[in-house]
Amino acid sequence: MDEQATTIPCRQPAEDLVARLLEAAAYPHPAADLQMIETHLSWVFLAGEFAYKVRKPVKLDFVDFSTLRARHTDCEEECRLNRRLAPALYLGVVPISQDPATGAIRIDGQGTPCEYAVCMRRFAQQDVLSTVAHDGRLRPSEIDALADLIADFHATAPVANPSAEDGTPSSIRRTLEDCAAGVLALSTEPHIAVATVSLLHQHADRLEEVFASRRRSRHIRECHGDLHLGNIVLIGGQPTPFDCLEFSPSLRWIDTLYDIAFLFMDLLASGLHGLAYRLINRYLERCGDYGGLAVLPFYASMRALVRARVLLERAHQLERTPDLAAKPRGEARRMLDLSRALLCRNDGCILLMHGLSGSGKSTRAAQLAEAEGMIRARSDAERQRGPHITADDRYLPRAVERTYRRLAAICKLGVRAGFPMIADATFLAEHERRRFFSLARRLGVGVALVDCVADVDTLRMRIRTRMRGGFDASEADLHVLDAQLATQQPLNVEEQAHVIPAELSQVVSYITGRQRGDFAPAGSGNQLP
Repeated sequence: MDEQATTIPCRQPAEDLVARLLEAAAYPHPAADLQMIETHLSWVFLAGEFAYKVRKPVKLDFVDFSTLRARHTDCEEECRLNRRLAPALYLGVVPISQDPATGAIRIDGQGTPCEYAVCMRRFAQQDVLSTVAHDGRLRPSEIDALADLIADFHATAPVANPSAEDGTPSSIRRTLEDCAAGVLALSTEPHIAVATVSLLHQHADRLEEVFASRRRSRHIRECHGDLHLGNIVLIGGQPTPFDCLEFSPSLRWIDTLYDIAFLFMDLLASGLHGLAYRLINRYLERCGDYGGLAVLPFYASMRALVRARVLLERAHQLERTPDLAAKPRGEARRMLDLSRALLCRNDGCILLMHGLSGSGKSTRAAQLAEAEGMIRARSDAERQRGPHITADDRYLPRAVERTYRRLAAICKLGVRAGFPMIADATFLAEHERRRFFSLARRLGVGVALVDCVADVDTLRMRIRTRMRGGFDASEADLHVLDAQLATQQPLNVEEQAHVIPAELSQVVSYITGRQRGDFAPAGSGNQLP
């Protein structure tokens, strides 16, 4: 679920319990700046240094909180699950009791509980990533830390039971059908809704075997389930996901790519395309799950459809005030447009980085990946994902061959999913370049090279600096550089015709355009045709 929140003034309680919890006397500690945030499932009371989340006694088609026992159980489950990623935020479940004589409400007081609350440490609303992103304060370093955190979380999350329905093609289709039904029923632009849902159905049909394969390869796990910018906060400068989807196991036991796809989609929807691709590239490099590229467009599109469903429901609730309903309805239209666009991207191509160690290939590749919305496969990372061999052995011919085969396989997966791909390696041997040129021809996509050049003194200086820092994935030292200088094979005439300037803007359009014949073949490695 994509649960949105609004701040409610203290003087406007929803019912008697809310009114009493908006009194400072209800709390066992100073309750300065007392206020409430309301969602469609909960009330969250902000009181001094703490926050208390109380379930509403509601029964909906997807959740039943109609009994005290159910609400207590859900509080316990929320704490258990959220402590996986935010242990410092979730302090525990506390009872709420009422004095039978005076009617006074007390949190964590004496007497028989009449309600329960999840107790959390209070954080500043301006530190929630949705606000940080809106204000233009979201930094690349925070995206990197978040991608690493999520990749490591997914790696250790429990795997779905093989006998369960989680992640099966039929369960994925049910989720799509449930969401689509709401969108079709509430949309005032049925032709747009029908077109979006129809496209998702087509992709779901095509991906059935991939869904089954993802399940067999243990990618269905107990995830966060609601991983968007509004559910991540900076705590001590570190991004901390909270408020995971605790009330519906079927919406939490999902493909790990469906989990990260929500955040990827949310960054795209926020206009932060560069950060969206920085996130997904960092995540994939960390976990190595490039097979997930096959389902990423579908899952991101599904997340956009879910967001549209929530916005349309909000617009429906405001239909008596058309001026207020117009905004969520317009946002829903934008999300449906994004949902279709995610499924229609088909500008697959292959860009080869070329140059000696220290020539700036990886730096430029990372810049291009963000600017152009490309997926980068990096030899320095993939080399270390092979069998357990020493750093020296990773540059032996058999290890190098294995690394390039891995890069080619990743590029093949990405291109077939519609993504433009960057193969970030030295490509100093002609036969390795030929492998990728042949792959591009078989796939029917364009191919180009970015030739990165620096003088030898600069290369040596950069390698020494990199080795002292110890933060880069590259293990190439000065001995590796010397070997490269002695064995490198220059670009042949055909390859030189595919070199494009490293500073070229709109790289993907150039490569795919040349593949279609929109551009004449390049006659020089330094000039555009």
